[in-house]
Amino acid sequence: MLIPFILTLIYSAVGLVIMALVARAAWRRRNPPAPADDSASRAYAESGPGITNRWLRGARVLAVSALAAVFFMHSYWLFWADSSKQYVQAKRLDARNRRLGESGLKGWVLDRTGKLENALIRYRSTGGLIARDYPLGPAGVHLTGYSDFVFGAGGIEHAYRDWLTESASITNALLSPIPVGKDLKVSIDSNLQRDVFNLIDGTGKPAAAVVLLLPNNEVLAMASSPSFNPRAITDEKTWRQMSTQAEATPTRSPLVNRALGTLVTGGPAFYYRPGSTFKTFVAGVAIDCGITGEKFTCKPDGFTPPGSARPIRDYGGESHGTIGLDEAFKVSCNQYFAQLGLKLGRQRLAQYAERLGFADSPGDEPSRSLNLWQVLHGDKGDFEFIFAPPGPRMNLSPSASSYDLALQSIGQGFDDATVMSMALLASVAASSDGALAAPTFEFGATRKVVSTFITPQSAARLRTLMRSVVESGTAAGAFASRRGSVTAGGKTGTADRDVLVYDREGQPLVSYRDKDGDPVYKTERWTDAWFIGYAPAENPQIAYAVLVENGGQGARATVPIAVQIIERAAARGYVNLKH
Repeated sequence: MLIPFILTLIYSAVGLVIMALVARAAWRRRNPPAPADDSASRAYAESGPGITNRWLRGARVLAVSALAAVFFMHSYWLFWADSSKQYVQAKRLDARNRRLGESGLKGWVLDRTGKLENALIRYRSTGGLIARDYPLGPAGVHLTGYSDFVFGAGGIEHAYRDWLTESASITNALLSPIPVGKDLKVSIDSNLQRDVFNLIDGTGKPAAAVVLLLPNNEVLAMASSPSFNPRAITDEKTWRQMSTQAEATPTRSPLVNRALGTLVTGGPAFYYRPGSTFKTFVAGVAIDCGITGEKFTCKPDGFTPPGSARPIRDYGGESHGTIGLDEAFKVSCNQYFAQLGLKLGRQRLAQYAERLGFADSPGDEPSRSLNLWQVLHGDKGDFEFIFAPPGPRMNLSPSASSYDLALQSIGQGFDDATVMSMALLASVAASSDGALAAPTFEFGATRKVVSTFITPQSAARLRTLMRSVVESGTAAGAFASRRGSVTAGGKTGTADRDVLVYDREGQPLVSYRDKDGDPVYKTERWTDAWFIGYAPAENPQIAYAVLVENGGQGARATVPIAVQIIERAAARGYVNLKH
């Protein structure tokens, strides 16, 4: 990449010199001396030399204009084209660039152990044919991606392509007929990645999970289901069908990375409502603001915010009576947190939401969380094109009513989040300093603090609340049989959202047409199950978030998965369990 850049600079400099010389010559000879008397002047103008001089002047102007056009166009493609989204997308999709990328042997991608047998991406020789291989298959394709000179690349293959295709040494670049790229060691544990995928895939429902190693937020595992085999890229018909499905029906598509809320190739946002796991955020704000002594009454008919006629009720019509923060968090009381959110107010919530990267007055188009990840290898732009998740968001603008504010305080309404953003919230609670650290795939990277959410004292108080959920609250049942060995803190969540209903061909079903003749599509209510947290309780070493789409209650669908994730992580040395 450096040689073409230097040659372009030389070409540009030479072009400027030539343009200057031609322009100078044209200016000096713009008016050649003419005869003294008028008759001789007219005769000269109509003679061969006069006509020739006019043509030469025109030729000089044309030459300078052509040189200027070529120079400025060349400079544009060198210096400014990358600022154009259309150009960047075209460059990524350009078949010639893909063929060049596939012409050499790219580096291997190794997991955090560095062992060749645990490689995430490698080469395999079958019958004398060397091909790019992905040992994790469907368990890791949303991480590793794939690479094909026709259909492009996704995942790590695209995100780190500059590093993987850069010659491993100068000698290799100069002497080898087939350049060999640099290997890359990432933070993923390949065995834990396979375990986590199998756990969520076993639910039979779309699901996702993220496991972070504290305190640096190194990604140990990031799994999404349904998935697909990366070898499907070699079947054009299958691949085109999956690509079409991803655009038309993302709720069904295996190309959607549900952990990040994007397609495996980058692309449109895919959000979830966080449900009661978001009470972790509201509780953290309340603790940090010193509003912890409030008691609110929770009634059988629910709490109706001022100015609204719609009550907010608890799951299953429960009524917890008059309770305080500790008990409300442990039993996940909706009515309490709806009232607590109104007590905190939109200004406080917006201030703290901004610290975690939440947009508090989102527009129509969701923005990607650029500059969130810590990236040390490869091109940052390529990485963020694949792995930058859509930014979490709320609506705390003046247009949001008291009902909207109360509903968002229990993780419903306008709350939009991703599994990664909720795993990061859990990591903030688990951190000793209450700070948000940048997630990373860089093995052994130092901790990079993005922002401070709450004070260390507030974080410790929040961990006490989360530990009570596991020991005697909504998550206690799944941890009961492991009590004494597995300790953790966490928060369950049960989130309602409406999803489109599709026919067998993948087309949304029309429920009816409005007065203008526009279709109103049929929807159904899904109840997503969540659990976020950390382990062990005393000295947090991992943070996690688990989601099962339409899984029902979080306590039943996701907490058992989290327990097994903790045990698998402990078996691999990332969590110290009691014995």
